[in-house]
Amino acid sequence: MSNKNQRFLIAYVTLVALPVVALLGVLRYGRTLTAPISVDGVWKVQVNPSQLSALPCGISLAGTREQSMNISQSGERFTLEFADGPRTVTSGLIEGNTLSASLPASSKESGCGNGRLVTLAATVDPGAVPRSVVGTLSLNDCPSCVPVEFHAVREAQPGSRGEQ
Repeated sequence: MSNKNQRFLIAYVTLVALPVVALLGVLRYGRTLTAPISVDGVWKVQVNPSQLSALPCGISLAGTREQSMNISQSGERFTLEFADGPRTVTSGLIEGNTLSASLPASSKESGCGNGRLVTLAATVDPGAVPRSVVGTLSLNDCPSCVPVEFHAVREAQPGSRGEQ
């Protein structure tokens, strides 16, 4: 084999064959990946205000029976913002059908120091149309506090035809 043909063969293998093999490996690995459940959008939250007001530190949701929360999602991470009341923004994690996040407790309430957190733990019902979430809000480091149950339903997005 001449030197010219040998260089051509090396260039061909390097520039064509190796990238094709790498692409096939990536595609094979990609078959095993699954996207996290979609929770992006505006959700209408229903909670019993008397249960919320019983928590010693309170939560910004305590004012009314229904609140809205906006969830922005990127992969398995999400950002949650309550639309009504004092602005509360936090981030969380999606694992399977479970959402988890920690919100800062309202430090305006008596007996509430800085650093106390309210934990949100919820489960998404993927079969429900519109999609719904059932979960609890509980105050960290408060064994006597009863977790507050909530239910949220994703509002219809204008012009959407796909899954809610």
